[in-house]
Amino acid sequence: MSRPGVRAASFLLALALLAMATVSWPFTGSSAQAAPVTSVTGGAPLAAARADLCSTREWQANFRDCVDRLQDVTEDQVTCRNAPTPGSPDSGLAGWFAGRPDSSREPGPGGLYSEYGYAGYSYNTYDVDAGCATSVVHPDYQVSTMIANGEFMFATAIIGASNALRERAWDPGTMWAWADPLVEKATRAVYDKVFSVFGVITLCVVGLYLLWRSRQSEMSSAMTTAGWALLIMVAVTAIAAWPVKSANLADQTLISTLGVVHDAVGPTSQNIPPGQCVLPDPNACVDKRPPAVRAGDTATETMLYRNWLRGVLGSADSETARKYGRALYDARSFSWDEQEMLRANPSTRDAAIKAKQQQWAKVAQQIKTEDPEAYEYLQGVRDMDRVGSGFIAVLAALLFAMFDLTASLLVLLGFLIFRWAVVAAPILGTVGLLRPASAGIRRLANAVVAAIFNIAIFGTGAAIYLFAVDLVMNTPTLPGWLQVVLVWLCGVVGWLLLRPYRRITQLGGKDSSEAVSSAGSWHRRFFRDMRVAARIDVTQPGGTAEPTMGRRRGPVAEPSRLRPEARHEDPSHAARTRPETGGGPVGGRGGASGGEPGASRPAATGPRRRETTWSEPDVPQSKPDYAVYRPDSAKTAPQPRTPRIRSEAR
Repeated sequence: MSRPGVRAASFLLALALLAMATVSWPFTGSSAQAAPVTSVTGGAPLAAARADLCSTREWQANFRDCVDRLQDVTEDQVTCRNAPTPGSPDSGLAGWFAGRPDSSREPGPGGLYSEYGYAGYSYNTYDVDAGCATSVVHPDYQVSTMIANGEFMFATAIIGASNALRERAWDPGTMWAWADPLVEKATRAVYDKVFSVFGVITLCVVGLYLLWRSRQSEMSSAMTTAGWALLIMVAVTAIAAWPVKSANLADQTLISTLGVVHDAVGPTSQNIPPGQCVLPDPNACVDKRPPAVRAGDTATETMLYRNWLRGVLGSADSETARKYGRALYDARSFSWDEQEMLRANPSTRDAAIKAKQQQWAKVAQQIKTEDPEAYEYLQGVRDMDRVGSGFIAVLAALLFAMFDLTASLLVLLGFLIFRWAVVAAPILGTVGLLRPASAGIRRLANAVVAAIFNIAIFGTGAAIYLFAVDLVMNTPTLPGWLQVVLVWLCGVVGWLLLRPYRRITQLGGKDSSEAVSSAGSWHRRFFRDMRVAARIDVTQPGGTAEPTMGRRRGPVAEPSRLRPEARHEDPSHAARTRPETGGGPVGGRGGASGGEPGASRPAATGPRRRETTWSEPDVPQSKPDYAVYRPDSAKTAPQPRTPRIRSEAR
């Protein structure tokens, strides 16, 4: 082939290769670039494939590692979609009751209340179709979200008050530590200024009383009076010598007893067995929370967190809620440790807030991919469901706190009575050395005994109630409405069995049989008994005796208004008495009340009771005559003699 032909063939071959490369190169490049984006799951995004690396159990065990595997969201999208700002553990109305438990500073299992307090229980609108260029949101969404936030604020405050009172009631050393200097100074001052001075005078009176009794040959009564004075003097002196120890001794005795009950009955601890503990520090597998804090974790998670999930994701038991609920709540809240670090170094606050918002946006984007219906709740589009969740939270908190708050208040009242009894013992003991004038010191002893029973009864009842609430709320087969109803019914049963208001009436040494057996409104009897207990009068018979239901009352003797000399000796005379006059027999001369013939008594304004007792007349009685009826006798029985009536009664 000639040289020009070779050149022409080479040129044509080069054109053919160039054309083939131009046609085939785009397909090759596009397939090579698309390979990293698609996945083996059938074309799902890579973020979903990476998120599926974490199962639901892994999300619940360590959600932070699973969040790190999600694809990041740009800062513009986070700001545009209005990611929420995290809240503090002690913010809002519930923050007034909040305090960090000491157990949260140590490693070990914990709950939402121990770690986050009351942070994050509120709603916000997210990624609503308003555009990034404007901050205007649909007004209905704003109003409904505001109403739901108000409901959660009220519910959180109720649970916060219940948890705070329970922790202080079951730990009197922390609650009443401020009162120890007051108790010590007041008790010793009263002992030095009152008992030491006027007690000598009372002892002199006791000595004169003993001499008077001994002259009457009543040695047993004299020895009883002397023993009583010695007992009161020794008891008051011991209390004045160790006032704080006396109060703390009663506290520790009751708290040690209740601690055993709470550990056995109350919300159980979450200790990880040594064979299953995979943490490097074995101490971190031991639950160090006291029973009151464990109860607070249970109440907060069941009453607040689950209802918050219903408003954020539509359900608290769905797969999406169990998988992403804890991560969303963490992005919405600062923990106690994070808050302390931010307060120690305020310059890191902005970075911490941005990290929380980035976590919220990443989890929300994943929810949008997996569960679009739950994402609508997250946006706030289904706003009325949020209002309903807030209402359920308020209702559940109220029904739970009815019994829990009452039990805690009664336990606190019992420990407060101990301290007041220590201060009041020298004052009442000054007069109480004399046994006939010992009503005040006896009432004080009754109050202390009743306080001991209050603490034991209601402390144990609260532990049983919290255990029942824990079982009810952690039973997945029970629907939500039935759980709330059962919590309320358990509180009502505990209220009816323990009768807190009946026990309060016994603190003043008053018999409670009248409060139980009589009809009427309970609150009127309660405040009436409180007013009676506040007065200092003689202790009523019965003390703190329990009501004797079913016993028959004996006859009540009432004073007769008929003069003895005008009464008839015949017992049948009472049956012929006129009710309106209340006087003598029909047609008799003794029917006038004033003793004057023809005088009539005014009509009675109300029904009178029949006379149940007889009183002896103050005039000499004649020997009664008896007549024996004999059917065969023709003689007539002698008529009874007419009773002799004194001249001044005619």
